[in-house]
Amino acid sequence: MRLNEKSWIYGGGITPEWKWIFRRRTREALAGLKAAAKDYPRRAPPAAFKRAYLRGLSYVIESSGPERDAILSHPALDYWLFLWDKHFAAAPRGPEDWSLHFGLFQGFAAALALKRGASLRLEGLVDPSGRLALYGSPLRLDYPASAAGKTVPLALGKGRLEAGGKTARPCEEILPGIEFEDRAWLIAHGVTMHGLAHPEGEARERFCAALRKALSDMEARAPGLFGEFRDMVRVIIPLENSMGFGSVSSSYVNLRGAICLSHSGDPLLQAETLIHEFCHQKINQLLVAEPLLLPGQGGQVFYSPWRPDARRLRGLLLGAHAFLNVAGYLLSAVSNTSYREKASVDSMLNVAQRLFQVETALRSLAFYGAFTEFGREFLLGMWRELGFLFHGMQWFPPALVDEARENCLKHRKEHSLFDTGFHKSAEFEDKVGRAPFLSPGGSAAAAAPLSVEAAA
Repeated sequence: MRLNEKSWIYGGGITPEWKWIFRRRTREALAGLKAAAKDYPRRAPPAAFKRAYLRGLSYVIESSGPERDAILSHPALDYWLFLWDKHFAAAPRGPEDWSLHFGLFQGFAAALALKRGASLRLEGLVDPSGRLALYGSPLRLDYPASAAGKTVPLALGKGRLEAGGKTARPCEEILPGIEFEDRAWLIAHGVTMHGLAHPEGEARERFCAALRKALSDMEARAPGLFGEFRDMVRVIIPLENSMGFGSVSSSYVNLRGAICLSHSGDPLLQAETLIHEFCHQKINQLLVAEPLLLPGQGGQVFYSPWRPDARRLRGLLLGAHAFLNVAGYLLSAVSNTSYREKASVDSMLNVAQRLFQVETALRSLAFYGAFTEFGREFLLGMWRELGFLFHGMQWFPPALVDEARENCLKHRKEHSLFDTGFHKSAEFEDKVGRAPFLSPGGSAAAAAPLSVEAAA
């Protein structure tokens, strides 16, 4: 299929090509499950093999339809397959690991059987946090910590669940189909940045209310982007904000469909954060099916207009795409909504600064990147959209735009190597300091060898 780059630069909605990328993902997930089902009885230690576990695997593999596809595209299954590929397929593992991995999978089978009203008997496993999650449904069974690792009989039929007399309860949902989750192991274990938050009571209600308001605003201002968000995102994970920043967030290539962020009472900031992380998720899903950069560029690192450390070309690409969308959304908000004066000024400064940063990133991508045919169209399309946004901010106060430009130039002077896209390494700073590269007379000063600092 020939993809339309504009649909992927901004929100294109649920187009045929969006569905095509989705089908590619579900086919790859199904292939991974088939490989795991084949290896489980053959390689698992006897102490870890349960026919009931194989029954759950077979049930998901042999099913079909949109309910099954929703399970195959769930972020928890993304993480389950990642663990299978990286830890089980690659090296021997003990019976405890096998029991945990295949025991937790039964939650997917139970969720699918519940949605389809099918009859199925399984043995679920209480995860290390004391939770048995029916991933793909909002239902959870909670147990004391001492129950971790124990099996639970699950009987499903006619849309009902019997779990040894214990009643499953629904977890909080931001919107129908988007869970608010902070404990279930196949979600929480994959989160490695900033630390999980566990808000309760009124704090949890405030967190969810701000997210609902942000998504409501997104639906009104960016319906195409919102449609994609609703189709892909299944879990929002609360984070701690121990440093007191405006917001912290993260997303992961092996948890596609999950977004992690801290609480803010400002719906515009929450929308900005959700859009930023969703754009990373969207491009990560696209790149599996349609590469943008040609192979062999993974080790190259360059100056980042957003951070003091170097970043790879792929990171510059993801950053430029995310902040282009963020700037477009904020420009729409500040152009059409009445804010308090300070909030409006802050938003305008944010828009202008993001646009100058995106321009710098696109400059490095154009200078140093080697792109596929679709990647070249995608890069050119981002340049065009950047131009439209620069036109859109012409009504901003000139002093504000100048301030944003100066902030970006200051960062670039501190961290880029002269007027290139390379990162200025600590080694270079130690050797030449901040002295000008050319002597006052115009002849080249004695220059130390230059190096590009490796990305963290």
